Order: sequence, then C-alpha cells, then structure tokens
Amino acid sequence: MATIKDIINSPLLLALVCGGLLYITAFSVVYLLKARKRALEMGISAKEISDIIKSSLIFSVVPSLSIVIGLVALAASLGTVWSWWRLSVIGSLSFETQIASNLAPTMGFATTTELMEKATGEQFGVVMILMSVGMLAGFAILLPFGKKLMTSVDKSKGGNGWSNVLSGCFMLTLLAVYVPLLLICDTYQALVMVTGLIVAIVLGIFAKKPGMAWLNNFIMAGSMIVAMVSALLWTSIF
Repeated sequence: MATIKDIINSPLLLALVCGGLLYITAFSVVYLLKARKRALEMGISAKEISDIIKSSLIFSVVPSLSIVIGLVALAASLGTVWSWWRLSVIGSLSFETQIASNLAPTMGFATTTELMEKATGEQFGVVMILMSVGMLAGFAILLPFGKKLMTSVDKSKGGNGWSNVLSGCFMLTLLAVYVPLLLICDTYQALVMVTGLIVAIVLGIFAKKPGMAWLNNFIMAGSMIVAMVSALLWTSIF
C-alpha cells in the first residue's frame, strides 16, 4: 500500500506540478503580449510599457517573500512539491494549514506531523482533494456573479457605496474564522500570532511617516519572518 511519502516524493506528482506551472506561465505570457499589443494600439509608448513592466517586477519581489516563507512552513506538513503547487496557483498558507490540521484528528492522528509520518496514500489523497475542491468554491461564486460584483464595486468607489461595507465585512469574517482558532487551539500559535500582529502594527506606523512609505512592501514578509523566528523563543520559554 502506498504511503504519503510515496506520493509527495513521486516523479509523477512532480511532473504534473511542473506541467501545470508551465501551462500557467504560458497563459500569463500570452496575455502579457496581448495586453502590450492593446496598450500600443491605445497610444502608450513601448518605453512606458517597458518601464511599467520593470517596476512591477521589482515591486513584486518583496511581497513574494511571504509566499516563499509560507512554502517553507507548509512543506513541513505537506511536502515540498504539493506545497509548491498550492501556493503557486490557487491557495493560501492559512487555508492549507487549516485543512491539514482539521483532517489530522479526523483520520486518527494527533498532529499534522504525525499525519505526515504515518498516513497512507489514500488518506493523503483525501487531503489533496479537499484542498483542491475547497478552493474551487470561490470560482462557483465568481463565474456567475464576479463581473456584476466588480462593476458594482467600481461604481461605488469614492462614495458611501456598499463596496466599503463589503470589504469591511470580508475582513471581519476572516478575523472571526481564523483568529479564534489561533488563540484558543494552541498557546504557541497564539503567541506567534500576537508577535506577528505587533510587528505588523509597528511597521505600519513607521510606514506612515514621511519618506518611509516603502515599508508597506515589507509589512507582510517582515511580520511573518519575525513571527516564525519568535516560535523558537516561545517554545524554549514555555
């Protein structure tokens, strides 16, 4: 019987992930070329387009650090290849971690670490399916209603429209779902979360000062790095 390690280390999974990433890269390049062609038709010079692309590349490097950190953290429980796929395409560290944490006790494992060590291939298959199907719920909403939602949000920007209410409710929902789990389920998780929150607040305050707006690009990555390092401190103290 196949084990979880047979799956996460299999050449087949690696080949499938590489194939998917190559397809997405090709898809992005095609639309980049289409967008460039359309911009030239609209009278935007090639130099302006080149400058925009360069600046976008530069400013995308720092925010991507948080994804790399998330990959390292998630790889400990799901393996490098599957974590690479989840965080490269459609997924998030909080969602994938929550699925693994919730499924572990359901399958008879005390922790996700034990799941990684003892799960069968079929059990890990369940984890992979639930992660994939769970993220598809967003498409079920966006495909029929996405265009109408975006049009309504664009029309209400700058005023007292419902877009402000929608964004506020969205953030409150995320806080209501994830924060209690982090604060109640595990003391170390709670301490790490509070540490990251404090760092994010401090960086946010400094970013508002004149000439320090560039710090906004480092808030997520910085808070994640400090929070992860603090985990070593908290486990040694308590």
